[in-house]
Amino acid sequence: MEIGLFALFLVMKLPAAASVAQQPAPKANADDGKANGLANGDFTALVNGFHIHYQVRGRGPACIALTNSWGLTGEGVRAVLRALEDRLTMVYFDPRGMGKSDAVVVDADMSMKAVREDANALRAHLKLDKAIFIGWSNGAANLMMFAAEYPETVSAAIMLHGVAYFAPEEIEPIAKKYPDLFQRFGKYQQEMSASTLPASEKNKKVKQFDLEVWFPFLFADPKAGRASLKELFASAEFSYKHAMYSNAEQQSFDARPSLPKIKAPTLVIAGVHDMMPPEKVKQVADAIPNAKFVVFENSGHFSPVEERDKFVDAVVSFLRLEK
Repeated sequence: MEIGLFALFLVMKLPAAASVAQQPAPKANADDGKANGLANGDFTALVNGFHIHYQVRGRGPACIALTNSWGLTGEGVRAVLRALEDRLTMVYFDPRGMGKSDAVVVDADMSMKAVREDANALRAHLKLDKAIFIGWSNGAANLMMFAAEYPETVSAAIMLHGVAYFAPEEIEPIAKKYPDLFQRFGKYQQEMSASTLPASEKNKKVKQFDLEVWFPFLFADPKAGRASLKELFASAEFSYKHAMYSNAEQQSFDARPSLPKIKAPTLVIAGVHDMMPPEKVKQVADAIPNAKFVVFENSGHFSPVEERDKFVDAVVSFLRLEK
């Protein structure tokens, strides 16, 4: 149901580190977060006509996480990126229509563009001229657009397991590799489409399917992934309505024209065991002028969780944070 995680269904050993960035990332000051006055806590900001709930966690330079538009609260994004809070002041926010943020007014409030607009407005609300921006999966794909649209606001970009586009013909080899998973997904889609359950119950069902069936296959070790996912996303909310909007939106998504326009130093991360082959993610790094490409040998789609320490080290090294 999203670019990266769900694009596979919607069009129905590499070394640990690869190429070096053409330019080094700017050295981040460990006191940047404190200097910017970002106190830890939960807050609400009125941006773009919506009250958007956000939370600030951690210490160090300010880093804003782009929320996944397919229907995940900021707490869910935090579950994936929490390891960075010892080194960065992380800012997470609930998208329109989810968590403690205001309800959507029109369907476009669930779009990737809406997430980008709110992320930039939130940056301005926090009085940050520039910030580090990070995105995971769908968030990474959206960050490709954001970094091109708002180049003056991005001091560095970190893109985890995201692709710029997904062609229909690329699904066939993946479907052959995971026939049971594809069959279960097709049955699930039919049941949900025919369901008359209220939205709250559909939201529970989409979360259950993702955590028990779909997400485990995005780990290098599906069994280990299934065991940890319920705890990992215990506090996160999922949204069936957002997922369905994302299904339609992503089919025409193509960030390739935006990639050469990205000026900020960029870290692009892939996992060897991801359904999305590392060479597909590498296309993103190859098209961005200042990109560094890193591959995690023992990860699927969740490198911040599967190889936590290596992930933190990669980010610290890229940002040139003091160790």
